[in-house]
Amino acid sequence: MRYKLENDAMSVMIDALGAEPVSLVFRGRERLWQNANGSWAGHAPVLFPVCGNCAVDVGGVHYRLPRHGFARRMNFALKAQTERCLSLVLHSDGETLRQFPFAFVLTVTYRLEGDSLLIGYEAENPAEEPLYFSWGGHLSHALFAPFSRHVLRFAEREELIAALHDGEGRLTGERKLLGTGRELPLSQEALNGNTLIFKPRSREVTLCEGEKPLAKVGFADFDYLLLWRPAGADMLCVEPWGNLPDRAGEFLPFPQKRGVRVLAGGESVSALQKITYYEV
Repeated sequence: MRYKLENDAMSVMIDALGAEPVSLVFRGRERLWQNANGSWAGHAPVLFPVCGNCAVDVGGVHYRLPRHGFARRMNFALKAQTERCLSLVLHSDGETLRQFPFAFVLTVTYRLEGDSLLIGYEAENPAEEPLYFSWGGHLSHALFAPFSRHVLRFAEREELIAALHDGEGRLTGERKLLGTGRELPLSQEALNGNTLIFKPRSREVTLCEGEKPLAKVGFADFDYLLLWRPAGADMLCVEPWGNLPDRAGEFLPFPQKRGVRVLAGGESVSALQKITYYEV
């Protein structure tokens, strides 16, 4: 089932499968990637209970969890809806427990405020035992000019050091300095089927075509920022993540991994993304 939110600036279509936005039309133009060249069929999947290639080993047992977790492949139930706000919820069940040995309640809320889309995440632990998890976003941005004309502007001055990964999505331990300052030019070489992984000081970045802003992404509740683009695609995914992928050759129990959170029984926690769009 799909749900529609709209205001004077935009309309958003959200699929119950994965609680994923599949269309976002802002002032007459589609702003989510629609797989124009057949390279990626996603739009803006929700990443839970892990981001990236992150194995789950708990109590000496290895659980077969897919990359980016299972939430993006599961049907969420409707929790609440108004014209400009939608909450969808996913509960742990027998299927999730076979892949991930923790009880949870995950609520994803979409809210329209003027030219902005707010994406809220809430995790609740309904059990007595601790819940270990992470989460993140994978929202795409359709581009309307050649890729190399775009830059990413950070809110603060940064040492733009990217962590590198191998073909399986595991960190190699290598780091590459891409520049210093507030601006990262987007090059075909660096982002053509590849991912760049940063831990910036900034908690807000703006995707620009030259000097013209296209979208501003706020991610105050996430430590890591990933950039990814399918080969040859006129798009960029700007992805706030809670955890890092596994490091090649490193085997840590899931609760000890970088960015994994813990909730005691009965506790809950929330996080927020805010994407503000500008007219193209």
